Amino acid sequence: MTLNPKLTKLLNEQINNEMASSYIYLAMAAWFEQTPYSGFASWMFNQSREETMHALKFYQYVVDRDAKVELETIAKPKTDFKSPLDVFQQSLKQEQKVTQQINDLFEVAEQVKDHASKNLLLWFLNEQMEEEKTVRDMLDRLKLAGNDPASLLVLDREAGSRKAEALAEQSAT
Repeated sequence: MTLNPKLTKLLNEQINNEMASSYIYLAMAAWFEQTPYSGFASWMFNQSREETMHALKFYQYVVDRDAKVELETIAKPKTDFKSPLDVFQQSLKQEQKVTQQINDLFEVAEQVKDHASKNLLLWFLNEQMEEEKTVRDMLDRLKLAGNDPASLLVLDREAGSRKAEALAEQSAT
């Protein structure tokens, strides 16, 4: 079954959205690289890699459904932030935006009765719930830490330890 043209267009847009997310996270990682927070830099770099993997998953799905992949320009991301808290607040907004994009895609898949696409999108919706929770948890902890350097360094170390977990999860999907 070939993809519905409207759904094909939206899936191509989602490839772009995921690559844009990857670029946003890479900019966040780059900002952290200029600070003492190497753990947060690692966390954001891994987020960037994960978003790239999501884009490739959508890409492969479009290819497997015998539809045309059409790539678009990616906008320059924000590169300056006020604090770790600011970065993670921006990260949550980005995750919420992606969740809405995937919800919109799911609605179209339902409208055109494309159950295979709905199945793919359910995987992404579950992933988004997990992503939003992870960022919210870190935001809550950053708010508790405030401007206390020792607390921020503890959170930074914990964020850096997330690297092994993220890579293991990527390999499994």
